[in-house]
Amino acid sequence: MKILKTLLLLIVFSSFCNAQSVSGKLTLNGKSETELKLESNSAVQLFKEFKTGKYQLKFGFKGKEIPTNIYKEKIVFFEFITTIKKDGELVKNVVRKQPIPYFPGEMFIPAEAFDFIAILASISKEKGNQGVMPSGKYSIRLTLKSVDFKGAVEPVEFSFSTN
Repeated sequence: MKILKTLLLLIVFSSFCNAQSVSGKLTLNGKSETELKLESNSAVQLFKEFKTGKYQLKFGFKGKEIPTNIYKEKIVFFEFITTIKKDGELVKNVVRKQPIPYFPGEMFIPAEAFDFIAILASISKEKGNQGVMPSGKYSIRLTLKSVDFKGAVEPVEFSFSTN
């Protein structure tokens, strides 16, 4: 009986050691958490600052036991999750319907991979104020969640205020 318990424990332990997993980090200008200084309350201007490189999203991950596909490539599919709060209240939480494949390593991700610009631009529905964010304190959390793998990618969170 003691040998059976030991064998069972060894099997369980070895399955955890060989588990497919990922670990990584998503950052904004090298930080996991940061405060942005916006010059206006325009979501379009915020998007422009991401496109011109003032703000850069960098994603890096490593994998363990990632199988290769028929082309000998190691890829992991990730879901993109965007959470936006205004003045501490949830505005929207969006999970992209189609996961996107990535190779292990480091890379920059465009802002449009997440949905925060579109959400921020659509908050004001007043005629003539499209793309203008109402006054308040905004907090945005961007998360990448691997599909079919254990482990996690550290999310990035940034905030800013508008007048």
